[in-house]
Amino acid sequence: MLQSCSTADHGGWLTFVGPRRNAVQYLIGNVLLAVQMTEHQLPASLYVPLRVVLYEAAPGNAVLEYDKPSSLLGQFGDEVVTKVARQLDERLRAVLLEVSQ
Repeated sequence: MLQSCSTADHGGWLTFVGPRRNAVQYLIGNVLLAVQMTEHQLPASLYVPLRVVLYEAAPGNAVLEYDKPSSLLGQFGDEVVTKVARQLDERLRAVLLEVSQ
């Protein structure tokens, strides 16, 4: 399986305006699933691979935020894209539940 992951250190960027914070955006996903969607709807490439952000809301309190894939990708009204997006909803939820325990 072809996996993609890259990061953006938003917490580090905050040093331009003040103190550093713990906040990282992750671009995650299976490249083949992204291709399944973008072959039908190229604008879907705005949303796949998926993005999640992990940040420290308070000392010792981590928060993981993400948009539900089907809410982002459903806008295209394409059956194939929507079907894959719903599968991603479940996969992402399962992975995040697993890593949070």
